[in-house]
Amino acid sequence: MTNVPVSSDDLNSMQPKPLTAPGPAPVSGGVLSRMPVGRKISLISLILGLPLIGTIGWQANSQLGTVRHTMNELHGLQRTEPLAAIQSGMYNYVWGLVYDVPGDSQAGAKEAADGFAKLTPQLAGRSRELLSALDQDFQALQSSGQNGDKRAALNAFEALNLKNQQPLVESMIADAGLNSESDPALSSLIMANQRRMAKLASESQLMSLTSKLLSTAPNDAVLKAKLAQHLTLTEDTLLSYQEDLKRAYSVQPGLKDKIGKVNAQFVGKVRSSITETRKFLNTGRYSEALPKAYSLNLNGLRDSYLGTIQFVANAMIDRVKKNYLAMAVQFGLLLALLLAALYLVVSLIRGITRPLHLLTEASRSLSRGHYASALPVTSADELGTLTTAFNAASERIKRDDEQARQDALEAQQLQSNIGEFLDVTMDIAEGDLTKKGKVTEDVLGNVVDSINLMTEELAGTLKNVQHASVSVNDGSRQMLATTEAIQGGASMTAAEAQRVAQQVQQITDQVRRMAQDAQASAETARQALLASEQGQEAVTNTLDGMHNIRREVQGIAKRIKNLGDRSLEIQEIVDTISQIARQTNLLALNASIEAAGAGEAGGRFSIVADEVRKLADVSSQATGRIAGLIKNVQAEIQDVIASVEDGTREVEQGYRVAGSAGERLREIGTLTQQTAQYAEGIAASTQNQVQGIEQVDSAVQQIASIAQESRQSVEQGREAAERLEKLSEQLNTSLARFRLPA
Repeated sequence: MTNVPVSSDDLNSMQPKPLTAPGPAPVSGGVLSRMPVGRKISLISLILGLPLIGTIGWQANSQLGTVRHTMNELHGLQRTEPLAAIQSGMYNYVWGLVYDVPGDSQAGAKEAADGFAKLTPQLAGRSRELLSALDQDFQALQSSGQNGDKRAALNAFEALNLKNQQPLVESMIADAGLNSESDPALSSLIMANQRRMAKLASESQLMSLTSKLLSTAPNDAVLKAKLAQHLTLTEDTLLSYQEDLKRAYSVQPGLKDKIGKVNAQFVGKVRSSITETRKFLNTGRYSEALPKAYSLNLNGLRDSYLGTIQFVANAMIDRVKKNYLAMAVQFGLLLALLLAALYLVVSLIRGITRPLHLLTEASRSLSRGHYASALPVTSADELGTLTTAFNAASERIKRDDEQARQDALEAQQLQSNIGEFLDVTMDIAEGDLTKKGKVTEDVLGNVVDSINLMTEELAGTLKNVQHASVSVNDGSRQMLATTEAIQGGASMTAAEAQRVAQQVQQITDQVRRMAQDAQASAETARQALLASEQGQEAVTNTLDGMHNIRREVQGIAKRIKNLGDRSLEIQEIVDTISQIARQTNLLALNASIEAAGAGEAGGRFSIVADEVRKLADVSSQATGRIAGLIKNVQAEIQDVIASVEDGTREVEQGYRVAGSAGERLREIGTLTQQTAQYAEGIAASTQNQVQGIEQVDSAVQQIASIAQESRQSVEQGREAAERLEKLSEQLNTSLARFRLPA
């Protein structure tokens, strides 16, 4: 097993780190996705307010258009003043020619020229072209007037009225927008003033000039026809004028009180001129009442025209004021609405962005690892719910961070405990089984406790094995001592047997000589008795030695059997340790799987589980080596047991042979005693004694052979004891690397 170094960087990596503010996430939604919430709300408010702003703007634009139209009408009315001056100047010029008043002609020409100079810059387009054509016609009229041709001047004046003046009036009315007046009353007054009254003025002027020429040529049918035509046109125009006034009065009855009197006077003067003209046509008498009527008519026309123009202008000015007031009210209302909407939008934005700002700042602070106090919940809407959820999440993150810090401290402590435990496991792996891991309260405590328990059991087992090895060593030494003693006794027995054989040989010789020397048989019998007693004593000693050998061999066999049983128990313990190692390996594998499923926090525990698994593998390998060693010991013990059993059987056989030899020696003693008793009868039974002595010699030879075989068996037992001693020494050497508790 190798120790895993734990660096300070690894320890620091296990510390909980504060959250870091993430960088700006890539936005794929376009400009709106990158726009702040306040701007989005402002944009939505602007989009929602655009119809209202458009409506009010459209109304204001309508009012402004009405104002512009009214101002254009006012400007058009203002332009009628120089046009009236042009008409009056041309009429005065022609009137001076017709009535032979050169001063009036000159004044009229000057008045018309001033009117042209004043009106020309104010016109454009067709109106300016018509005014230029009218100026050219008037220049041509002046040329004809210089020749003194009154009728040509009248015709030219009539022609320019029809050709240029009336179209110019219509064009100027169109340019000023007077023909599209929205107010029916003012439209009727404008129609009466600009068209009817201009027509009445021109027709009254032509009637006045025609009647003057007709007074000088009463029978001129052309002039009469023209006068009658102008009279008819004047009557028709007057009726149209009255209809226009009636429509205006019907729309606004109050107008009659304001301009009715002036218009009534004007109508009366026109009717008076019509009456006088009709009288002139009917009677042919020209009187001063006719020019006077025309003069009053034109004066009334001017008064009515000016009064009507002034009223229309005042009405338009009032309308402009009302429109400006309405525009001011509308703009004020729009401004008030905009201010109210702005206040509402700002309040709404502040009501949304302020909590969002607080949430954003709190989120940034939270991402930097700073935990502020709970945000105030100021609303019951989604923002309030979000703030409440954020407060709960912040509190939970705070608790989780504290727990993470606590877990980091525990992990650091666990790492420290793992380091200490790895040092202990290294000592245990090196054979020091006295070391014990510190049992802590963390998840490593159970593992350490299990390893300590396993180490204690392994130490106890190895201690028992060591004791058994010592016992085997002691037994083998005792067995060596016993086999040496047995070997000595066997050697002695062989020597005594050899000596007995020699003595028997001597007895045989003596018995053989006994036939020659009967007298010496008694002495020989005594010597034989002494020898038999010594042989019996030697056999008895041999039997005692063989009995001791049998008892020692049986003890050795029993101890070796007990050692075999202990080796079986050691095998069971080793199997238990191996099973514990496998269970520990499986437990470490499950812990690694659980740690992998736990993510980053479990990654640190997976290191511990991996180390435990490696320790279990090393323990399993050690138990495997111990199991192999124990199997070798068991095999050697079985060989020793087999050898001891063989030695035991040989000893038993030697013991039986020695017993048989003892019996034979006792028989020899008996015979020797009988020989001593019946020494005198030796001669008679010499042949039988020779045969008996030969049998004794055969028995002694057999005893010597058995003693030799016993000696060989003892040597084999000694060799087995030596092998057992070497095996126990090897076992002690293997166990010497383990440091066991006392």
